[in-house]
Amino acid sequence: MEVQKRHDEIRQLGATVLIVTPSTPESVRAVKLPFEVFCDPDRVAYRYFGLERGGVSMFFSLRVLGRYIRMIVSGLWPRRPEAGEDVYQLGGDFVLSAERRLLFAYRSHDPADRPTVEELIQQLSVPTEPAGVVP
Repeated sequence: MEVQKRHDEIRQLGATVLIVTPSTPESVRAVKLPFEVFCDPDRVAYRYFGLERGGVSMFFSLRVLGRYIRMIVSGLWPRRPEAGEDVYQLGGDFVLSAERRLLFAYRSHDPADRPTVEELIQQLSVPTEPAGVVP
């Protein structure tokens, strides 16, 4: 995970990484990450941030298949979804200010569609006009 490799740099910029997952706390306990994790099995945050669900066809795009092949080759096998987990739920990446102002929003179109870590760090480094306030 590229964010893990650059976690110190992100912290030096005064930012905190928070992972929001639709998984349950029980399934997340086995994963050791240096970030805070918020479990949202009801996907309330996903709906709030306007994250959509994909369809079956998204898993067969060249980009997604390529990502999964690269993961497997590097020794990271995709995990099996837990009971009740929505494999079609798409994610996103967001940058919020300390005042909870939304500074950057990236909503994924498929499981492989993510901004680069460099793009996220640039958003932390460059002052931008806020796009809204998150309650």
